[in-house]
Amino acid sequence: MRLKLHLCSAGTACKRCGEEQYSLEELRDKCINKTEDFLQWTDPVSIILSCLVVFAIIVTIGFAIIFIHYRTTPVVKAVGGYLCFLELLSLLCCFCLIFTFLGKPKKGTSCFGMPLFAIAFSLCISCILANLFQILVGFKFDLRVDSWIKKLNKPVAVVIIVSGIQLALSVAWLIVKPPVIMKEPDTHIVLHQCQIGTESTETGFYVAMITYNAFLGLICFLFAYKSKKLPDLYKNAELITVSMVLFLIIWIVFLPLYFTLKGKYRPAISSAAILISSFSILGCHLAPKCYIMLFRKELNNDRAITEYIRKHYELKGISVVQS
Repeated sequence: MRLKLHLCSAGTACKRCGEEQYSLEELRDKCINKTEDFLQWTDPVSIILSCLVVFAIIVTIGFAIIFIHYRTTPVVKAVGGYLCFLELLSLLCCFCLIFTFLGKPKKGTSCFGMPLFAIAFSLCISCILANLFQILVGFKFDLRVDSWIKKLNKPVAVVIIVSGIQLALSVAWLIVKPPVIMKEPDTHIVLHQCQIGTESTETGFYVAMITYNAFLGLICFLFAYKSKKLPDLYKNAELITVSMVLFLIIWIVFLPLYFTLKGKYRPAISSAAILISSFSILGCHLAPKCYIMLFRKELNNDRAITEYIRKHYELKGISVVQS
């Protein structure tokens, strides 16, 4: 206090500065606004992420057009039929939500990117899970357990229940303790950022949301791994296994990195995790199907599937009756 009075003793009155202001040692009677800091759109990281997102959106729309054109073919039915369109829509939403992490956060829904992503991505995984049920039921010949497995083979019910649980978690989070814009003042800088996990309630909802999606990914991985031994011409189960492994690795790395990293590039970590997760499904699960529809049309017919299944069981010494 003595130092402050000494510096202001030259006929001037000291001035108290606000939280977003500071004063120089030689100018205690003048307040200077602190520099605002956030992940700007012109930042190289934002530009790279934006370019990748735009590319992903274009590819997703292109895939949707291809699937619509070949919607009655066996390869589209093998990937879930109408479920693949819901899967593509959810991936498109995931890519678009990345833009909410870039730029200066504003009041309203700019901090709702992560809860909305959790809902969209769980919808995507639920479509994959329903498709895996269809594959398992299609080749399940054990009559003792066939009846109860068939009861689970309700794609619409699976999608509604699985994604509905995540929807309930996310809505509860937004109602009880939604993420808000926080200003973290430093010496000469004010960091504008959506803060998640600053309180135990927020952390609990956030971890529960991520853990649930990881649990769904693990279930899909186990189902897909079990289905790898089935005669699958389009390698659906193998590709799902790869995409789910990538998804689980990404989020195992992301969580500790997110909670330890500070600064304006924290939203970029979230954006990168969402981008890679969505790309893993788009590239591993759906892209090979588009390749078959465009460049391997000889595989996209019922005769090719029948012949593949026949050879699969003949190699195992099981005779197949042809109609």
